[in-house]
Amino acid sequence: GILDFQHKKLVLEITFTDGNTYEYFGVTPKLFQKMINSDKQKRFAKRNIFTAFLYRKVKKAAVVA
Repeated sequence: GILDFQHKKLVLEITFTDGNTYEYFGVTPKLFQKMINSDKQKRFAKRNIFTAFLYRKVKKAAVVA
């Protein structure tokens, strides 16, 4: 699932519950607003953001010893 997210300019940063964080480039405020308002944010993001935008992995999950 999605743990946290933030949107700055056209970059959407999503942190997943597995601890990995990704940045998606070119996400408009309008699309971000639609994701926030969606009752199924992860499904919305999967259909409209994850496959449609250039992205990069920012942080890897912290390993808990």
